Amino acid sequence: MAPNPRRNLRALGVSLALGVAAGGCVGKVTEGVGPDGSPAANGSGAATGSGATTGSGTGGSGTNGAGATSSGGSSGKASSSSGGSSSSGGNGTSGASSSGGDGTGGSGTTAAPPTFACDDSVAPPAASLRRLTMTEYQNSVADLIAWTLAGDAASIESVTSALAPALADLPADVRQAVPQDLHGAYRRMDQTLQQEHVDGAYELGTALGTALTQASVIGKVVGSCATDSSSSNDAACLDAFIQKFGARALRHPLSADDVTFYESVYGSSTTADPRAYADVIGVLLNAPEAMYFVEHGDKPVSGQTGVYELSPYELASRLSYQLWQTAPDDELLAKAGDASLLDDATYAAEVTRMLADPRARETLGDFFEDWTKVQDLPALDAKNSDPVFKAFAGSDLPNASLRQAMIDDVLGLLDYQTWTASSTLGELFTTELSFAKDDRLAKLYGIGSWDGKSTPPSLPAGQRPGLLTRALFLSTGSPNTRPIMKGVFIRKSILCDELGDPPPGANAMPPVLGPDMTTRESVEAITEMDGTVCAGCHKAYINPLGYATEDFDALGRFRSAQVLFDDQGKQTGTKPIDTSTAPHVNFDDATTIAGAPELMQLLNESGKVEACLARNFFRFTYARWDDPAADGCALEPVRQALSGGGKLQDLLSATVLTSTFRRRAFQ
Repeated sequence: MAPNPRRNLRALGVSLALGVAAGGCVGKVTEGVGPDGSPAANGSGAATGSGATTGSGTGGSGTNGAGATSSGGSSGKASSSSGGSSSSGGNGTSGASSSGGDGTGGSGTTAAPPTFACDDSVAPPAASLRRLTMTEYQNSVADLIAWTLAGDAASIESVTSALAPALADLPADVRQAVPQDLHGAYRRMDQTLQQEHVDGAYELGTALGTALTQASVIGKVVGSCATDSSSSNDAACLDAFIQKFGARALRHPLSADDVTFYESVYGSSTTADPRAYADVIGVLLNAPEAMYFVEHGDKPVSGQTGVYELSPYELASRLSYQLWQTAPDDELLAKAGDASLLDDATYAAEVTRMLADPRARETLGDFFEDWTKVQDLPALDAKNSDPVFKAFAGSDLPNASLRQAMIDDVLGLLDYQTWTASSTLGELFTTELSFAKDDRLAKLYGIGSWDGKSTPPSLPAGQRPGLLTRALFLSTGSPNTRPIMKGVFIRKSILCDELGDPPPGANAMPPVLGPDMTTRESVEAITEMDGTVCAGCHKAYINPLGYATEDFDALGRFRSAQVLFDDQGKQTGTKPIDTSTAPHVNFDDATTIAGAPELMQLLNESGKVEACLARNFFRFTYARWDDPAADGCALEPVRQALSGGGKLQDLLSATVLTSTFRRRAFQ
């Protein structure tokens, strides 16, 4: 009689929950404060010279004289980077701080582009026990099926179809809200473990066990020894299956104790029994080593207490999931098996091989999706019956598919620029190519749609350069633009500057326009009045970044004037659009620009975009928020790879070639 698989799997489900607790979790971080409670922007490795406001404080949070929250501190001292000199500044009034790497000295003026200090004597924060994302888990199961069935297409299709209901029940990962990003950061940060995760994994494990032990395929899965008439080879058959299938499912060879444990799952008898084999498969699929990155480390790293080099199999898994979001393939496992993967040249060659695989492209696409927060775009047709929205949209009233078309447009731009055009990061903010395949979206841009194969069409010259002028970043699902939200996104996601929390009672809803005021005028009246708690951040550091693209309306259409309506949708007049602004890309740079093209130029010249993208990709890679002071050895090589003509696709290679990626820190 086969043992009860539910008992085994439920027990392992408890061990999974306990494993997470034992592994620890990322420490709570608040705006302007490091993981240990110390000021985030202070000392070695912190970003003190990356465009900090004149007279900004030495880190932490404070309150300025006007009562607005200031992440720069309240001391009035300009902070200095490691080795830099500090000089006296005025009282902090910005309510914002710039973050990146260490600057060249906090003199109270704009510093050189941010860099990150790499100090090999500083150990990175201890890593938590991280589970696979649901995408990674499902990819691993699919690849395990294909390997087990030796590429037999018909059998693979049959087994995969049998798993469809269980796969559909697995909970999706979500962009996890963290203190530094309450709108949600990266799906890889979603480390929740709820009953639905345990139930979903159990159902999938039992379904796979059942599907792989059907009479039509068990001979392929286990071997002919499981179907012949002889019982003399059953014990050896079971032992060989556990070692072979188990090593693939758990991504490392099984120890003698492991084999003994899974033999106990099979039962007291070794007689070939499909139900018992199904139990073993189900338990293996729910093992902590299958669902989590269980890493013990190999050799200690000299000079870094508690830091170890990964073992060959641990490194193979980490590399494969980073680049392909699935388990290692035969070639990578072979190089782990003979330990040649630990050789720098062999490792680099594997990185090159894996980057040429389409799965690397898909992985970077998932990063881009979270970084640009494309899923935050609201439904665009929700207000189609509203008289004001209907009058505003006119002949361009959205349908249900326009939202996805805008998402596809941005992701298509990022994919093309990265892989087809092999563009630099700077070119991402200047390209005038359109990737709108949807006729409605292309009409909003004033051009024809792209067929997805030929050279993408060009947007009107000089009108809509770069990523941030695409309809996705401009559309709101309402008649009004949202310059505040546009500014916050650029400030935090593109520049990695910190902003203080809004004051209590701040209205997060879009401003309601009067019949004689533009959106900009309404925002200025609400948030930029001198002496109010809002002005400290909004007037210089948030709103101006959003004003630069106000010559695009809330559907992303280019305009030179804003049409005004009363609450019944009746046009009351028009007013010219004003996009002139001082965006303070570097906090103390008050350069005035005319609009979006000049903003893209300032972003490219700042050096902050490269540093910020390096930080964002770190968060995606390690599923935690970065600490510039402790993580400089992981951040600086990536920043350098993106600077000075580096390609967007270098994000992947530069990250996995760092020494940090091949190590793990333990508490």
